[in-house]
Amino acid sequence: MIYCYGDSITKGTPGLSYTKYIKNKKIKNFGLGGDTLQGLIKRVYLTIDKRPTDHYIIQIGTNDVLLRFLKNHSNSWRMTVNRLVKRGRFLCDDAQHFYCLYKDFVEGLLNKEKQVTLITIPCLGENVDSPLNQIVNQYNTKILTIARDHAVDLIDFNAWQKNILKSNPSVSAYFISRNPFHMVLDSLLTLCPVFSKYLSKKRGLLTTVDGCHLNKVGAEGLAKLLSFKKVTTGTV
Repeated sequence: MIYCYGDSITKGTPGLSYTKYIKNKKIKNFGLGGDTLQGLIKRVYLTIDKRPTDHYIIQIGTNDVLLRFLKNHSNSWRMTVNRLVKRGRFLCDDAQHFYCLYKDFVEGLLNKEKQVTLITIPCLGENVDSPLNQIVNQYNTKILTIARDHAVDLIDFNAWQKNILKSNPSVSAYFISRNPFHMVLDSLLTLCPVFSKYLSKKRGLLTTVDGCHLNKVGAEGLAKLLSFKKVTTGTV
């Protein structure tokens, strides 16, 4: 059995989950919308001895960057983020804090003889050169370092996305609405893959439905990267 831990990118709400397109069906989706690295670590260690498995796929870090951005996106988002933090979605202070916690977490999994696959943080907004994506790059550098230093699988989904987006002559400026309720609507609409495709096309987006959450192109792309690795190699 393979456990896929992550945030809304893994859960697939809004948008679509990559787990839906993985050919190996012996997987369980433990994605949680709004989750951060600290929240995920807590969730894993609450159950690691109760639900034993040999392989963990970890996709996390998006919200450690995104939620801090959303606090300044609008007053409505600021209140929403504050509620999430009160529920335990604690944010890392910066990329170095993220690195220290993530490194210790991976070492803990390896000490328990678990196989680990790490996934880089996706682009936030389809303008890969935006200030927000520069911050994402800093965090992803830490993930790449952890994977290299600990000889665990790495799926560089961010790099795959950038190759797709940089080949597009026109980049959509659309990024998450200032009204959090619109994300709720997106979550409902994208329960149907047809509407996921519709939203992406309407907003001029290639790999996401809102600049963050994956559409079919993004979800299938990530699943293919994992399938190519066959999530069994134990190499970077």
